[in-house]
Amino acid sequence: MRKIVEFRNAKLGYGKLAVFDSLNFEIFEGDFLGIVGPNGSGKTTILRSIMGLLKPQAGQIIRDKNLRFGYCMQRQLIDTLFPFTVFEIVMMARTKVIGRLRMPGRIDKLKVLEAIEITGIKELASEHFYNLSGGQKQRTIIARALAMEPNFLILDEPTVDLDVKAKREILKLIKSLHINQKLTIALVTHELNEVINYAQKFMFLNEEIPYKIFEKSELTAESLSKIFKTEINIKEIDGKKIII
Repeated sequence: MRKIVEFRNAKLGYGKLAVFDSLNFEIFEGDFLGIVGPNGSGKTTILRSIMGLLKPQAGQIIRDKNLRFGYCMQRQLIDTLFPFTVFEIVMMARTKVIGRLRMPGRIDKLKVLEAIEITGIKELASEHFYNLSGGQKQRTIIARALAMEPNFLILDEPTVDLDVKAKREILKLIKSLHINQKLTIALVTHELNEVINYAQKFMFLNEEIPYKIFEKSELTAESLSKIFKTEINIKEIDGKKIII
């Protein structure tokens, strides 16, 4: 697999506040990386650094020059009382592709409609965003990212505040994008149970262990107990792993 992002002794922070002193890890084309950690552990900081929105204070972050990022921000950050439709919300992303001074053309409209269809909300295209359910809003945000024609999809807590059914549906959608659209995925969450059956690789933001990438096969009850410093068991039901 081709390496597309590499952190080399990267120090990340904001002004005098250091979030990470030295990060060393790699992301390869086709990876589905789950970044797991509690609120305030630096998950969003890593995402911003992957995309180049936050530059390292020391060390290096090397990116493949052909990367095109699609960013799915936290749903709460895009909630709006303005009467934007799903189509309009998704079309907003095209300004980064065509430029702010150009009007969207036929190709842009087709790309927006394609993204809306892929995410399963074609029938909601003319609905106002603020009237949607949480799951429908999340699908709109994912469609917005897809409209940018990315090869690397970044998702910040995409299942937060969703009910169990909606969480599963969103994660299945993300997995299908990974497989069918051949997208590299980086997803952050504070719940390992949510991504253990979907992601291929994992990073745990726990200061007491080295920041490294774990393969899915390394996630045993013993290794997770060491990571989280509490007894953890893994059960398998209908082919799905459940952490208890």
